Amino acid sequence: MQLLMENWRQFVNEEAQEEQGLVNINAGPEHVLKVVPQLLSDPKLKEIIRAGRTDAGGPKDEIIEIKGGTRTASQMLPTQSQIGTGQSLLDQAGDKYGNLDRAIKGGMLASQAGEAPILVFGNHVLDGHHRWSQFITTNPGATVDVAEITAPGVQNEKTALALLHYMNYALFGKSPTKDFKGENVYNLEAQQIYQMALEGMSETTPPKLVQAGLIKEPTPEAAAKHFANNLSKIPGPGANPRLVMPQPGDAGSEDGYATTPEPAAQGVINYDAPSPQDLK
Repeated sequence: MQLLMENWRQFVNEEAQEEQGLVNINAGPEHVLKVVPQLLSDPKLKEIIRAGRTDAGGPKDEIIEIKGGTRTASQMLPTQSQIGTGQSLLDQAGDKYGNLDRAIKGGMLASQAGEAPILVFGNHVLDGHHRWSQFITTNPGATVDVAEITAPGVQNEKTALALLHYMNYALFGKSPTKDFKGENVYNLEAQQIYQMALEGMSETTPPKLVQAGLIKEPTPEAAAKHFANNLSKIPGPGANPRLVMPQPGDAGSEDGYATTPEPAAQGVINYDAPSPQDLK
């Protein structure tokens, strides 16, 4: 067992203390994405990540909870440094997938997997940046449905992102990532956003914004100016590139972690200093 621990520490090249175990979620999402696949490939070690009920802390020290709530869109903060115009600005300007109506109303927006709350830690977005950015584009004052994750020892959004990847691996054996579409909003000036919105404008968009009281004149120019003013002031960027962000729905969660998976609620997911000694 000591040899296994030593070999593993050499692999991950850590100078961490013994209590950090084979995986240290405090090191962030990149660390989890690098280390856990190798852990899962070792038949002697792969069961460690689901040994939360038999580790030294017993079944209660790693109970994860996800509960519903609401936030105002403008008060939320990104953890992601890249937001694609194709999945934010152009979906709203083009009145696509019914999301313009949803952004005006508040609540939840739809993705390919259907409507789901935005996953957060405190006010920080963990999953759902593009849905959040659509609220910012059209209606920053909207009340947004969220699912908030809490877990013992998780004190910041960096660790929360790492925990989500760890959960994906523990529950589904994978934690896929994906890139954004279009240009990065954070690299654009207001005039560039305006022009892009104008070119992608649906004829149905300006009248809907007028009816909602968001603009005064039902013209493409007024709508594009509204979008540009809002999106150019989006909070951020966050600290993490898109390709290290967790995707619970793509991993296998049917509701995108809108609710707590049963193994997580039972303390099965062994995220706190996992080690071979945890296996019983």
